[in-house]
Amino acid sequence: MQKRKVWELKWSKTQKKITANDSNSKIYKIVLLCVSFILILFLIQPFAEGMKTFFKNTARSTVKVLSKTVGTPMQKDEFWNVNMLLVGYWWEWHWWGYLADSTIVVSWDPDLWAISMLSIPRDLYVNNPLWWTSRINSVFTQYYWRTRDLHEAASWYVKQIEKIVGLNIPYYATIDFSWFKKIVDDLWWVDINVPYALHDYQYPDANLKGYDPLHVEEWWQHMDWNLALKYARSRHAEGHASDFDRSFRQQLVINAIKDKLLSGWNLTLWKAKDLYDGYVQMVNTNVSLNEMLWWVQYLEDAKMYTFWLNTSYSYDRFNITQKGSFLYTPQRDLFWWASVLLPMWASAWNLSHYDTIHQYTDFISHLQNFSVENAKIWVNNWVTKDILREYWLQNAKIAWRLAAKMKRFWLNVTESKDEEEYYELTTVVVNTESSKEEWFEWTIQALKNFIPVDQVVYNTWVVKVIVDDYWNSVEVYDWVDVQVILWKSYLDYLANEKFKQDELIINYRD
Repeated sequence: MQKRKVWELKWSKTQKKITANDSNSKIYKIVLLCVSFILILFLIQPFAEGMKTFFKNTARSTVKVLSKTVGTPMQKDEFWNVNMLLVGYWWEWHWWGYLADSTIVVSWDPDLWAISMLSIPRDLYVNNPLWWTSRINSVFTQYYWRTRDLHEAASWYVKQIEKIVGLNIPYYATIDFSWFKKIVDDLWWVDINVPYALHDYQYPDANLKGYDPLHVEEWWQHMDWNLALKYARSRHAEGHASDFDRSFRQQLVINAIKDKLLSGWNLTLWKAKDLYDGYVQMVNTNVSLNEMLWWVQYLEDAKMYTFWLNTSYSYDRFNITQKGSFLYTPQRDLFWWASVLLPMWASAWNLSHYDTIHQYTDFISHLQNFSVENAKIWVNNWVTKDILREYWLQNAKIAWRLAAKMKRFWLNVTESKDEEEYYELTTVVVNTESSKEEWFEWTIQALKNFIPVDQVVYNTWVVKVIVDDYWNSVEVYDWVDVQVILWKSYLDYLANEKFKQDELIINYRD
């Protein structure tokens, strides 16, 4: 007789019961497995995202700590700004090679986290120490072919730019646009908010023997390296073919690259290595590694503001005055029929008339705060005609002239009026959502360089109550941010011997 152990007997009986219900058991197991899998998906996905965010934030914190402890502070000018020159050049697209395709003066206020980027147009005609006179973009080329060294060429070129803008620029970075496409390609794409549609039917093809038409629509565009490069270099789009438009687009691309690098995109170790390799081959700079590390702590929150030098200034017509209009187009026959640009009041016999450009550069570099606020401004003249006659200004259109000057220096002036209303003080009216005296303070500080501010009035958006056609009382809201109201003290300011219509004497910075 076969003997069995007690536990074997019990297990055998149990096994028979399970076998009887085997089909139901399998269904239960499958359902349980599916539910478990779904729960794991719901739990792991947020966990994974949370871990990714955790490590990303930890990396950022670590970099900032290293930046503050190991990094070496960069040199600052007398107003605590860090100034640098960016030079973008091409080797492939010009028979000379190393032609400066983009020249941008960068002035950065670390305390404000604001970066001003001023583009110098390539057609600006200058005194050239190596070639008598020439366009500014060929100066860098000639410096390079004389020294055969990018660092020496950049150092010489910086000195030329310092004369134009009036800033002390201790740093430079030259960028080979031939490698630009690799950087954007390594980033996969960049997003650019295109402000206007661009259609260039004469964009050259890769062989420079035909055309490769470029079409970019308005609004946010997803650009690969090929499209981003074309967008930055286009020169023949109808209505947007000037150097000023081109400089603006180049700055948009630079800002988009900065945003992409800091957006938390999927940056792997290998991708970071590719970016670094591309950077080494593309950029030559005198910024040391420790200085770069110090700069990193400010990069994430930095805001870039674009400026450029422009034409079309009318001292008494602000509606046709362009922002940054410190240049003009001279007669071509004086320059061997070449299309060039000169500083306002300069001539073929005196090219270096840079005083007002110095004032403009100083204003946008060291009073960057007004760009942060970007206040919409109206200028109103409430001085009576009798008082204007006393100052021999009865036909001067002082509000229009002031508005044109302010717009020229990049303030966001939207309207100007000469009215015959009485007001006792030169006043800045700040329209705010509340009556707290903390709105547009930086804009007010900038305005003090244009007018004597006798008083500041904070208004909670309601301008006045009017009666409509149906005899209803209606509150009219003023959607402008700041109103400048001129009175007699402004006339005294105009009478001051130091005042000049085209110049700006900067006295208020803090």
